[in-house]
Amino acid sequence: FFIVREAFPAGEIAGITAAADEIWENDRETKVVHNERRLNRFVERHPRLLEMLADNRILGRVEAVLGPDFVWVGSEGNVTYHDRTLWHPDRKHYRVEEKHWIDYRRVKVMIYLDKVTKDTGCLRVIPGSHRMPFHKDLAMQETDSGSVPFGVEAKELPCFPVESEPGDLLFFDHCLWHSAFGGRDSRRYIALKFAANPADDDQIQVLGKYTTSVFEPHEVLLNSDVPCLRNMVKDMAQFGMKYIGG
Repeated sequence: FFIVREAFPAGEIAGITAAADEIWENDRETKVVHNERRLNRFVERHPRLLEMLADNRILGRVEAVLGPDFVWVGSEGNVTYHDRTLWHPDRKHYRVEEKHWIDYRRVKVMIYLDKVTKDTGCLRVIPGSHRMPFHKDLAMQETDSGSVPFGVEAKELPCFPVESEPGDLLFFDHCLWHSAFGGRDSRRYIALKFAANPADDDQIQVLGKYTTSVFEPHEVLLNSDVPCLRNMVKDMAQFGMKYIGG
């Protein structure tokens, strides 16, 4: 993981926040589930957020991590109303038909629209936990509410708190174990998700493991006049056919 401080100055992040708030205010369908209001295909709903997505301050760093021809996995706009998110990875390492563990890099970019600290809901991460076998060792621990992984309360598990101000960009591996504690009410953030261009059918199967909608990108990206946005999704239908075939 790494964080880029003040990637977007105050004026720019104010415009991004206003666009995000406009989406949340206009949405009348998405309900609060488990004390969280999550809108998928979020940046696709507003031109200002699409402009942000195409910015090299984001895509240039994604390419540095994932390599050229990386693909778009999706976006979320979340408002949380709880004071804890227990330890978990967003993705796991998978075997395909009892083969070796599939090494497939995926990256999530978090943009917090409110200041977050260790005690007010910033992302806490366990460095190195995206790698095997440490990743699996953590999975063997109970992480439900009230559990004591490794004999300590979940909140006290050794970690790195990634405190953030609006305008910062946080990049982390999708398999990294993370949590948040002490979250403030109505904490807002945007999440952008990317993956390396799948090199084989096994990686395509991993790409579609959670949701096949990744193979059906929004038309605003498919038909975009911005080459970098269009390039992220141009092969997804083809990958989807291989996923179904697999």
